[in-house]
Amino acid sequence: MRSARLPRCVLAIGAAALVFVAAGGTAHASEGVKHVGVQGGFAGVSGGDGKFPGFGGAITGRYDFTDAWSIALNATGTNNQVAATGGRSWVFSQAVGAVYSLDVIQIVPYLGGYVGVYEITGGGVPKTDLKLGAQIAVGLDWMVSRDLTLGVELREHILPKDLFDSGTNPTPFYTTTFVKAEYAWGWF
Repeated sequence: MRSARLPRCVLAIGAAALVFVAAGGTAHASEGVKHVGVQGGFAGVSGGDGKFPGFGGAITGRYDFTDAWSIALNATGTNNQVAATGGRSWVFSQAVGAVYSLDVIQIVPYLGGYVGVYEITGGGVPKTDLKLGAQIAVGLDWMVSRDLTLGVELREHILPKDLFDSGTNPTPFYTTTFVKAEYAWGWF
């Protein structure tokens, strides 16, 4: 009696897996696809005299070399309290980097590394300061269609000079958590 249930169970699991895969859609990654997007959400500064809560946004662009690898550009602006006194300051960054995406049907996790220039100005900052920095991005995209992607991204910004300059280190670590929307074109 038990042996008759096993094949039905295996068939049911197999049928459910087939329905899941068929309903999931197809993978959308491809060489030569171009992306442009907007992001917005929370930004925070840790370390020094800064306070964590802030807000910001970004404009992004990306070009897919392969199904997995892309080159990406981003311009980010955030507003944070980075000094103990004075008002809120602006932190701007422009960065270029590489992104590795793991295309899994319509849900696409990714990891990226960037280098860029940061400008910290206004508020409690006595003068505009330009700094070199690095970024590590981790995200999850949902490909609504070939043209539209929605997602969430956590990006850690590291300003190496501030790590070693403890007297004036308003932003050694800086984090953004953004939701995003992207438009893609160039599918073959």
